Amino acid sequence: MSTMMKVTAAWPLPGSPSASASALASASASASAFPSPSASPPASRPGLLPLSRRDVLAVVAASCLAGGAFAQGTARGAPALAFELISPAEAGREREARAKSGEAPELPEARTRSLPGAAPLMAAPNGFAIRVLVPTPQAAVTAPLRIELLFDTPPGTRVVPSTFRVLYGVLKIDLTERLRRFATISERGVVVEQAVVPDGMHRLFLQVANDKGHVAEQELRLRVGAAS
Repeated sequence: MSTMMKVTAAWPLPGSPSASASALASASASASAFPSPSASPPASRPGLLPLSRRDVLAVVAASCLAGGAFAQGTARGAPALAFELISPAEAGREREARAKSGEAPELPEARTRSLPGAAPLMAAPNGFAIRVLVPTPQAAVTAPLRIELLFDTPPGTRVVPSTFRVLYGVLKIDLTERLRRFATISERGVVVEQAVVPDGMHRLFLQVANDKGHVAEQELRLRVGAAS
């Protein structure tokens, strides 16, 4: 019985005078944890500088600004990373193949080629073509370089982006999957940023099809670095 009396005394009933006194004491303790601006600041621990209310607000404001800048940078997107479109080893094999084939050091005039391994497609009608916007034809460029293509398609047809292919040189090295990882390919065209290509003269064969089964092909010649 004595134990029960002690427990009752430790936990007063709501509404009783002792309960009101306990609540008042708890509120006073909470208030003392957050002193008013006029109260004297508590003694700081050794090695720590006391922070005023103004300092705390400045830190919070700086954190908000930093977070906003990070979010803005993320929304804009990070700069494109350079990637190897043609390796030096592939460029060397291509030079050897061209020399064995008797091809002149200067690249021949650009022309449409049929890409090996392609499904039998209908010839492209007038108005369906791949246009090279960047780089400018015959212009010397430096790596890493930008490549921009535009798909011209007749009314009533749509380009199928998944059919886009890229082959390199007389060896027809397939660069399609390598380029896809870094390029933006849509029904309107292709944009490639920061493509690393060795110095020299290079030839890419491009192909894309539309939903009517027509295929457009284009040759892209690159003169990079010392090849200028």
